[in-house]
Amino acid sequence: MSRMKKSRSMKGKLGKTGTKEMLKEQKKARKAASPSRFDAKKTKQRKEQAQRKLGRLGLLPEAEKVEPKVRPKRFTFTPKVAEATVAEAPEKNAEQLVKNDLLDALTEEH
Repeated sequence: MSRMKKSRSMKGKLGKTGTKEMLKEQKKARKAASPSRFDAKKTKQRKEQAQRKLGRLGLLPEAEKVEPKVRPKRFTFTPKVAEATVAEAPEKNAEQLVKNDLLDALTEEH
C-alpha cells in the first residue's frame, strides 16, 4: 500500500470533518491575520535580493540624493541688545513720571 502525504490544510480533511463554508471562513481568517515574523522577514529578504539583482543588471533607477535637513543648533546664545535697551527705557521713563507725580502731589498739599 502506498503512503499518502499528510495534509496540513483544512482542504485535505474536508471530506471527513468540515464543510466548504467552514473552509472559506478559515481562509478568510488566515488572510486577515497579520503575517508571522518569519514571513515578514522572508519578504523583506526577497525584496532586498531583487533590488541587488536589478542593481547588478543596471536596471535600477537612480535614487535621488536626499540631503539631510540642516538642524539649527539647540543652545546658541544670541544676546538681544536692542530689545533690552528699548525695554528698559520706557520703564525708567515710567518711574520718573511716577516720582514726578508724587513730588508734585506732595508739594501742592503744603
